[in-house]
Amino acid sequence: MNRPSDHRPPRLRRLAAVGVLVVLATGASACSTPPPPPDPAPASTEAPGPGPAPDGTPDGTADGTAALPSVPVRSAALPDAAAQAVDPLAPVALALPALEISVPVDPVGVAPDGQMEIPPRAERAGWYRFGPAPGASTGTAVIAAHVDSAASAGLGPFARLQDAAVGDLVDVALADGTARQFAVTAVERRAKTQIAWPDVFVRDGAPRLVLVTCGGVFQRDVGHYTDNVIVTAEPVGGP
Repeated sequence: MNRPSDHRPPRLRRLAAVGVLVVLATGASACSTPPPPPDPAPASTEAPGPGPAPDGTPDGTADGTAALPSVPVRSAALPDAAAQAVDPLAPVALALPALEISVPVDPVGVAPDGQMEIPPRAERAGWYRFGPAPGASTGTAVIAAHVDSAASAGLGPFARLQDAAVGDLVDVALADGTARQFAVTAVERRAKTQIAWPDVFVRDGAPRLVLVTCGGVFQRDVGHYTDNVIVTAEPVGGP
């Protein structure tokens, strides 16, 4: 009997083959992503933001709950009702149709250990809510997700980011019911120790969107990957 043909785009077929090898080699593992910037500027609708990140490379954990490096909070006081209100520009879902990526997006902050939170399941992404939103007129919105995790079966959607191409479109749905579209301008995979994260977590300048996940080789002895995959995108049609 003839086998059914695979009608997926060549990029997705190649990525699927690589994904099988990764799962066989690593199983369900953890992923860590970038440290937030030092001394974030306050925003009127945001909760207290993180401060200086420690030196060194962020580590993942074997249970799939890896977080980002340490970030102090500006004030111990509880935020008022206005600060707790949902940002109308907060992202709630993200899609990259060329790679068949579609994920819900959760606002994330600072974990009890002082690191940035990432949703434990690889099927969900986290938006760094102490930074700009994808609908903001200035600054970089950062959305990160695990490439895989112990809480998920196999690779997560962001594992496909390594196969993104310049010109791919990214659609972001916002909390106010509107949407923003971005076009990919750069795709990088770099060692965690060689990434200048302050250049990623930028609060001023032209608006852009940065998507982050893990890549490279999974190091079983320390429980995280060697690299990060970073996809940069800019608003379609300008800010």
